[in-house]
Amino acid sequence: MSLKQLLPFAIAAAFICIPPTAKAQNERPPDWKVEILTPAPGAELRGETRVRVKIFPSEGKEPPTIVYFGIGGPSWVQMEQNEQTGEWTGKMDTAMVPNGTHQLKIVTNNWWARAAVKVKVQNPLKVYFADLHSHTSHSDLSDVSGHAAGIPSSAHQYARDVAKLDVFILTDHLAGESEGQDVDEAEWLDAREVAWDFNEDGEFVAFAGLEWSTNWGHFNIFDPKTRHWPDDPKLFYEAIAAANIVAKFNHPLDGRPLNDGLTYSEVGDKAVQMMEVRTPEEEKQFIRALDNGWHIAPDGSSDTHSGRWGNRGRWTGILAPGLTKRCIWDAMKKRRVYSTRDRNCQLRFLVNGAVMGSIVEKPVKAVKVEVVVQDADDGDAIAKIELFADGKVVETTEPGKSSCKWKTTLSPEPGKHYYFVKITQADGNLLWSAPVWVEVSAE
Repeated sequence: MSLKQLLPFAIAAAFICIPPTAKAQNERPPDWKVEILTPAPGAELRGETRVRVKIFPSEGKEPPTIVYFGIGGPSWVQMEQNEQTGEWTGKMDTAMVPNGTHQLKIVTNNWWARAAVKVKVQNPLKVYFADLHSHTSHSDLSDVSGHAAGIPSSAHQYARDVAKLDVFILTDHLAGESEGQDVDEAEWLDAREVAWDFNEDGEFVAFAGLEWSTNWGHFNIFDPKTRHWPDDPKLFYEAIAAANIVAKFNHPLDGRPLNDGLTYSEVGDKAVQMMEVRTPEEEKQFIRALDNGWHIAPDGSSDTHSGRWGNRGRWTGILAPGLTKRCIWDAMKKRRVYSTRDRNCQLRFLVNGAVMGSIVEKPVKAVKVEVVVQDADDGDAIAKIELFADGKVVETTEPGKSSCKWKTTLSPEPGKHYYFVKITQADGNLLWSAPVWVEVSAE
């Protein structure tokens, strides 16, 4: 990262790090004023947004010469000053920011010239394709054919340039069954540096990750700050919940020998957002986990140990407004993902307007389902869409074409329910959406 790119972070950090005593001794002069002309407080932002600011310094004081704005933080946009009006202006594509309410912040190279206003960002969701579980020689000394599996830089380059993934997270083993097959400190540093170097917002998103592997179960943890995690499952749940990272169950198999049979954990439910669901057998364990009370979404990652990262016939679709670390992280945290065996099939699933992965807080009277499937390949017809309610198929439709929209309304018994859809293509490829959880009122 260049010095120019680091400058806004340094300016923002300087404001944050000034000691309280220094702030008290240097209170803002009463005639200083920073006015955010646009957008207005509470404005809803969509697409490219222009920000206008005017700064009125105290008499005899030097005005700032460098001004940035950010929506909820990075990325920072450097603003330019109009010499005639004195206004500072800048533009940002708000799709690079997660949807929701944020502080639009003005930071400058003058402590007194700063301001913030609340805005709401609301952009349409797009589909990005990812592989969130794969390995290199840091996990395995060789693949089944005896050839080296590769190193993080080659894995990222293949995933980006050959597989053409949008998102890639390398997850070498935190602990292995044999000596020498777990990530040591040097390898962990390498994995993080490579992910940092390859990440380019708007083009290719890369996080560092690890696979926590014990006889009790296997989990992926994304963007952890350390490779040191408790071996005890209860303490592990508590640690990842406290760290506020994203985690997922890996290869649940039949659901019994691993993860304590997917027994519900209130702390774990706050920490884990996904589970690998790539086969009908894993689908059964996904339903088992949902029935036990887990709020998780299906992931379709490859778990490759022998290269071809992102080209193993299993992917995860991620619904986000833009291809940035912030947007992808927010989407995974909110379970806006689906599992797919088709590389370019886009799936959207809504219940009462709430996108997949949502927990609808307000009780509903009826359940209104909308499914949208779009595949760019004419030959990839949708053979069947199955709507699951509380683990059982309640409605089915057979579109027979590669793109379709299906709506239906259900009137379930009062109480809490979850819904998701399974897509079967004519060639046998499968997709599973994240659930939506709702409570049906008694009235």
